[in-house]
Amino acid sequence: MIIESILLVDDESLFHLVFEDACSILDITLTLQSVSSADEAENMFRDWHKNPEKESSKPEVVFVDLNIIGSSFDGIELIRRINYQYGNGVIIGIISSSSDQLEMTKAVSAGAQFWIVKSDDIEPRLEEFKRDYNLYKSRTAPFKIYK
Repeated sequence: MIIESILLVDDESLFHLVFEDACSILDITLTLQSVSSADEAENMFRDWHKNPEKESSKPEVVFVDLNIIGSSFDGIELIRRINYQYGNGVIIGIISSSSDQLEMTKAVSAGAQFWIVKSDDIEPRLEEFKRDYNLYKSRTAPFKIYK
């Protein structure tokens, strides 16, 4: 199963490359966009929301870092905003080196559907996510932590 389009929101440019390589190796997506701030991601969603003709360029899945340096709000707030103001149907979750239980609870409350623990060896986690993708797409997947 190939995911049509993914958006990665992460302030670490090196991780953008690691993520892109893993997606390429695993043949996960046709289109991968990466942005470095929550503000930039929110602006993209606002634009898609205001311009229905651009809606087709909205990603199917959004991976959001928990702490996005240089942004005016964190990843959990971005998830909340996307889900409650702009998202309507995107699959969205956290990708972070943290595995703090309190942050996970906040993420679920904001509407996160998964949590991927970030590492340089991200491929096994993305491969498992890819296997579960149809469950996310059909909205039947429970919140899952990929370690």
